[in-house]
Amino acid sequence: MRKINISTWERRQTFLFFKGMDHPMYSMTFELDVTKFYDFVKKENVSFYFSFMYFAIKAMSEIENFRFRFIDTEPYVYDCVHPSFTDSIKDTDLFKIVTVDYQSDLLAFISEAKSVSEKQGDQFIDFTKERRQDLVYVTTFPWATYTEVSFAHHHDTFDAIPRLTWGKFKEVEGKKIMPFTIAVHHAFVDGYHVGLYIQKLQTLINQ
Repeated sequence: MRKINISTWERRQTFLFFKGMDHPMYSMTFELDVTKFYDFVKKENVSFYFSFMYFAIKAMSEIENFRFRFIDTEPYVYDCVHPSFTDSIKDTDLFKIVTVDYQSDLLAFISEAKSVSEKQGDQFIDFTKERRQDLVYVTTFPWATYTEVSFAHHHDTFDAIPRLTWGKFKEVEGKKIMPFTIAVHHAFVDGYHVGLYIQKLQTLINQ
């Protein structure tokens, strides 16, 4: 992690413009082709949720703008980001929030995510793990497809933690098409960077 020198930062004007807005977060929803990815997780017998989460976080860590955060109102950049995700609580219709460190290996990440979630049991959230800025909030809506999502959040203009969610895929002309939503802070992330991210994520899940 390192502090950004605003005086020499190429984003200085953009950063200062959006930093002071009342609502600096914005969200965009896309349709991703998960046909090849679905075949992959079925062949490898791995979790769709955790596998997709892995690639979503991997793509985000590879683009610097998604690693910018505020610390005491000042901009910093992290080396990597980690998911704080929702997971179901066994034998209930409730969910919990689980935070896990990103692993560079897919199978290691899936194993770690499952292990941490199981150890957390039915505890809704572990606040000792949530008090950090290098997170990405992740959830899913597997019951139906959708066209738009809004996220619950406190009114904090210095909250720059990205939000990700995805829904149930639908069959379209032989392809599996899944809605995917991303919310980001405009002081750090422009539409251009969101476009780069979506392209990178689609490439990763197609491999």
